[in-house]
Amino acid sequence: MGRSVRPPRYAISLLTCVLAVPTVSGLVDGVPDFHSGEALLPYLAVGAVLGVAHIVLRPILRLITAPLGCLTLGLSGTAIDVALIYLSARMVRGFPAPAFLCALLTALLINAVVALTCRRR
Repeated sequence: MGRSVRPPRYAISLLTCVLAVPTVSGLVDGVPDFHSGEALLPYLAVGAVLGVAHIVLRPILRLITAPLGCLTLGLSGTAIDVALIYLSARMVRGFPAPAFLCALLTALLINAVVALTCRRR
């Protein structure tokens, strides 16, 4: 009776990624900014591809690389996130891939936003 209906975590994660990519592009120097006259659609498409990759590929890749993650103290997870950003940028036309350090900062920011929005309450 007093129970509220919440959307599934994967839906929140997908929506967060879709909205985080254009936001992060305005915050991080080196990531192409859509305010420079380009269309917003490629940025939303990269966010959607990244969201699906976060939901489907990321857990599988983290499971496969778990032994490496133990040896590198979790840095392999960050490398997976950067690789997913490059994969997403490669799949969408009109979105140039950022430099490595910019992709790293983008991955950290997007992971922080997803972690904050998808945490259990």
